[in-house]
Amino acid sequence: MTDPPVMVGHRCTSCLRIAFPPDPYGCEQCGVSATELEEFELEAKGSVRAVATVHRHHHPTPATPFTVGVVELVGGPVLKAIVEGDAVAVGDSVTGVLVDGEDHEGNPIVDLHFRVVT
Repeated sequence: MTDPPVMVGHRCTSCLRIAFPPDPYGCEQCGVSATELEEFELEAKGSVRAVATVHRHHHPTPATPFTVGVVELVGGPVLKAIVEGDAVAVGDSVTGVLVDGEDHEGNPIVDLHFRVVT
């Protein structure tokens, strides 16, 4: 296991667009087929572009309140994820961590969260 985790996405060999999660059908930007995409490793580091606190949701996990952030990865793609830390703010640097948990049916999973770098 790496620290921070490494995420596997795709890079288009034609226009060099990086996607996470991987594009199964082809490049959204230039339209080439999936055969023109190559695996691309992304380090789970980035910065927070937007943030919201969730106070109610329809599943028992994660426990509320929790913070969801829009994270721009160092490699370029943007994703939504749980961000841990006190008073998470736009512009905060974050790094990925693997967290043991359960899915909505009680099965064990490993989830990717981000934590504010202090």
